Amino acid sequence: MIKTFRFDNDTKEFSANSYVVGEKNGPCVVIDLGSTNERIINYIKENHTTCVGILLTHGHYDHIRGIKKFLEHYNCTVFVSEKDDEMLDNSRLNGSLMIDGSEKVVTLGTNRKYLLDDEDEISFYGGLLFFKVIETPFHTDGSVCYLCEKENALFTGDTLFKGSIGRTDLPNGKARLIKPSLEKLRKLDPKLVVYPGHGDSTTLEKELKENIYLNGGY
Repeated sequence: MIKTFRFDNDTKEFSANSYVVGEKNGPCVVIDLGSTNERIINYIKENHTTCVGILLTHGHYDHIRGIKKFLEHYNCTVFVSEKDDEMLDNSRLNGSLMIDGSEKVVTLGTNRKYLLDDEDEISFYGGLLFFKVIETPFHTDGSVCYLCEKENALFTGDTLFKGSIGRTDLPNGKARLIKPSLEKLRKLDPKLVVYPGHGDSTTLEKELKENIYLNGGY
């Protein structure tokens, strides 16, 4: 079961989409956590036994801002690419200076963080919750997608959107890595549902047909 939280229309706090993945009345994980309001916390309390992990697609502030508050309720591990680890507590790299002019950072205890590499597999409760890590650097050095085959889902962060892809003009962005990163996604099952960091969900099949960055028009 996947629950989507959209924050794009929140004028007070622009944040990325967040996703809660897990069966009702069982454990769950959260993918990206950019909002500090308590909608996600309250949802988990009402529908799940606990949260066992926060999976980050990358380290930009609009994807990580809500972590500190969330960890006050759930003592779970934060998963992030080793290449984006520095962004979590660097206000210049994660964009918090640009977003609200402050030097807000997300500082985590070492016991709460797991550094990811390409093709890692994340498993909870004997595979009840299982994700494969696909490294797709270009939006940031450590951008990753999470493949959850059980849910027929691909969580793409700011790598792939409906009809578009993430930008490369922010710190740690590398336009030269767009094509090799997207080539990894082209090889996946086209029936996968794509859950992006911003905007509406889509399917990989639709993007392969209509997204210029995936269909060879770029």
